[in-house]
Amino acid sequence: MDPAPPAPPPTPPTWPPAAQLAAAFLLGVAATLLGLRWYGATATAARPLALERPAVLDLNDAEAAELRQLPGVGSALAERIVDRRRESGGFGRLEELREVHGIGPKTLERLRPWLGVGGDKAPAAPAPGAALPKKGETLAEPLDLNRASPEELQRLPGIGPKLAQRIVEARAKEPFKSVGDLRRVGGIGPKTLEKLRPLVTVKPE
Repeated sequence: MDPAPPAPPPTPPTWPPAAQLAAAFLLGVAATLLGLRWYGATATAARPLALERPAVLDLNDAEAAELRQLPGVGSALAERIVDRRRESGGFGRLEELREVHGIGPKTLERLRPWLGVGGDKAPAAPAPGAALPKKGETLAEPLDLNRASPEELQRLPGIGPKLAQRIVEARAKEPFKSVGDLRRVGGIGPKTLEKLRPLVTVKPE
């Protein structure tokens, strides 16, 4: 008698369709989470490190594009700041920003850490009840326009590094004969000239 054929191996239990769908869904979720984690790690590695706080902008030299980077300053407000500076010949102190439409006390305080005027590059909040010293108040005597250094000129109200350099370049071409000759320097208008008049002089050679 022929031996009986071996019994077939047991058939593994078949998952019901609902269980198969659930398993596929869980596998998909796990794959998605792993992908997101990998992408996040890659993006973090590629992201540049946070930069330190940018240098303080000189209110009398900053371009509109630079001013637009400041908190609360959009394109229109940046242009108004530049227009006011051009009309008056420059800012003598940070508080004069209040004369620009759209800048109130809160906006001024928000901008204070990011702006300086002239050679004063270290913004400082005033002590409660203390008035900020104006540029020019610390001068012992009027500055001679034909001899003052650019650094000395920047102690004058409304005069920043660029404007001080333009004064030096103008006198190199032709020495000033009177304080009124400052009008031939680009950026110095009638209002700025009147602010400077008590603080500068032209001494004879």
